[in-house]
Amino acid sequence: MIFVKKLTLVAIFLVTLLLFACQSNKNNIMFVGEDENWSSKVTVNQTASDETYYIQINYKGHGMQNIEAFSYSVKTKDNSVFDFSEINTSLSKEGIYQKDLPISNSPSISVDDELVIKVEWNGNSEDFSLIYK
Repeated sequence: MIFVKKLTLVAIFLVTLLLFACQSNKNNIMFVGEDENWSSKVTVNQTASDETYYIQINYKGHGMQNIEAFSYSVKTKDNSVFDFSEINTSLSKEGIYQKDLPISNSPSISVDDELVIKVEWNGNSEDFSLIYK
């Protein structure tokens, strides 16, 4: 009976250890930045085998009601494999655009990277950097 209790405790310990090890393989990297009219946050959700992306763009300028559509593109400053964009998208009533991107890659981004976002709207354009936060 004592042997069964010890074996049970060891099994519980190993399962707990395994669960913590699996959680430590997940990494969320957040990049943030802003310019005169826009701010943005890109979150990269990494596991051991892939990464997925979430973007939030906020309009902080004046005359938001005049923006019917805008476009954006995001890439790493060194133009490596990380690159995504969207054209003719719109803001919420609060001036926010947010989206889980349907992109999945093998892990390629690190905290040392710098992203560059370009936002175009109503004949205007802004480029600014997003850095690890």
